[in-house]
Amino acid sequence: MKKLFILTLFIIAAGIAVVIKNSISDPKTSASSKPVVKIGIIYPMSGDGAIFGETAREVADMFFEEFNKKNPLFDYQIIFEDNQMKLDKNASLANKLIQVDKVDVLVTCLSNFGAVVSPIAERNKTLHFSVATDPIVAEGFYNFMASSNVEGEAGLLYDTLISNGARNVDIVVVNATGPMSMIKYFEDKVTKDKGLLIGNKYSVNADEKDFRTLISKIKNNNPDYVIVMLAFPTIDVFLKQYKDAGVNIPFTGIETFTYLENKALAEGQWYVDAAPATSEFEAALEAKTGKTATNYGEYMNLILQMITLGFEGAQSKDKALVGEYILQNSNGSDTAIGIVSTKPEGIIDGQPVIRKIINAQTMKE
Repeated sequence: MKKLFILTLFIIAAGIAVVIKNSISDPKTSASSKPVVKIGIIYPMSGDGAIFGETAREVADMFFEEFNKKNPLFDYQIIFEDNQMKLDKNASLANKLIQVDKVDVLVTCLSNFGAVVSPIAERNKTLHFSVATDPIVAEGFYNFMASSNVEGEAGLLYDTLISNGARNVDIVVVNATGPMSMIKYFEDKVTKDKGLLIGNKYSVNADEKDFRTLISKIKNNNPDYVIVMLAFPTIDVFLKQYKDAGVNIPFTGIETFTYLENKALAEGQWYVDAAPATSEFEAALEAKTGKTATNYGEYMNLILQMITLGFEGAQSKDKALVGEYILQNSNGSDTAIGIVSTKPEGIIDGQPVIRKIINAQTMKE
């Protein structure tokens, strides 16, 4: 009986030793002992725009695979939610992530979606980063915007139109806060410099399918250029009907052709795009995923860099301290879109560029 008792004690002790050894050597177990920072990402993961959500997920995995090698102070956990590119889903998803999942940070994309989430984040004192262009998204202390200097984009569009000999333009813009804010900056530039005349401005709904009457009006008005400010999938529909109508008036826009599924529809056309990914980021993404198009994944990388900069730098989960640290220390950071500037309003800017569609591929001029 005594031998059996001793043997039993030996087995138990050995078992405890194995558990202790495993808990020390298993990196997942070690990571769980760190304070957790939860990041809720609201992106299109299905339907129209799914490629952007898919790339965002791959970039997030790639970012933390490298970042975690630095033995950070916090364990960063990500929760993706699919907004299916539907405006009405963003508020409920944001509230769910805050109230149920208890996230510390929200991440969104597109101005009209970010504008829905911003007041929710501010009210709940939850940090919010959005890949957006309308400054309204960055309103409030807890809201940040990863942008490409919208005023700079509008100015670059204006200057390039002038250098290409344009004197009058028509505008086609979707009823969404991002494109509308870009056009407002452009109109302000036109009013100030007086080098262009805006003929007709056509506002269309995001789900518009028939542009034939509008295109006929553009053809009759015969501007030097048409500024097209549409997103997916509407941009493909519009340009297909534009080509079918035999209109030869050149067209351009801000970030517009990045959203084209069939880029051949804009063959030979130039446009203003957001600050591009660095060659280093492009190479890393291609090596990891095989993708040659970044699908704005560089902005997800930028946002995650800012989030981790804030929490690691503040050495705290106090979101007010984290937000303040980002404001004070992110300006001049070297990121996936190059060197950025940070404005007091929480707008993190890169420098826009001119791109051109050549052989159905987006190329930087």
